[in-house]
Amino acid sequence: MWLAIAEDLERAIHERVLNPGDKLPTEHMLVRKYFVTRHMVRLALNRLVQRGLVESHQGRGTFVCRPNMAFPIRQRTRFGEIAQQAHVNHKYETRSIQIGRMPPPVAREFGVKLTAIGVCLERLSVVDGQPSALAQHYFLEKRIPKFADTYNKFQSITATLKELGIVDYVRVRTHIISRLPTNEEASILQMPRHVPLIITRAINHDVDGNMLEYGEARMAADRIEIVIDTSNFNN
Repeated sequence: MWLAIAEDLERAIHERVLNPGDKLPTEHMLVRKYFVTRHMVRLALNRLVQRGLVESHQGRGTFVCRPNMAFPIRQRTRFGEIAQQAHVNHKYETRSIQIGRMPPPVAREFGVKLTAIGVCLERLSVVDGQPSALAQHYFLEKRIPKFADTYNKFQSITATLKELGIVDYVRVRTHIISRLPTNEEASILQMPRHVPLIITRAINHDVDGNMLEYGEARMAADRIEIVIDTSNFNN
């Protein structure tokens, strides 16, 4: 009997009746639904755990697992290219592009006055229909004065920079931290509040060694695996 329960729940997951991140009904609810003992329900749930379809959190319940994607930190880190190599469907959704004073921590990273004007591009990365990363990209407006208009044309950072004469850029530093999401972040990324965020704060330079970009990406920890790839970093 427990196998039939497991198969029924697995079918609901594959048919997206239960979506990634959804909480399964409680054991008590499943007992009442299938007219079985709690032991039978636990056997069924354990099978789903073993098959990697759900994960159980004591005191919070059982949730449908989200597919995750390896995200290598390389000398040239491009989320779109990484998604393409992973053979997943990926797209960017531009949330905003604004010109104004940069936040003080960002201005300090650029080594400019707090009154310096920058361009802030905020985008949402969607992988296989699931929001996976919310990122903000900062550029000095005086360095790339036509960035906003050109980005609106190409909808790609790399293509925009090439159009403006910056043919290449490299990652020189990545700071990785983790914390729980705010209500707004959880809503945008469609993730539970108990799942932590992985936050990368990155600095990219042009090929002449000048700072080009400061970026901060907030990623759902159950959808992204950070991989430090040092194979192509210079000593």
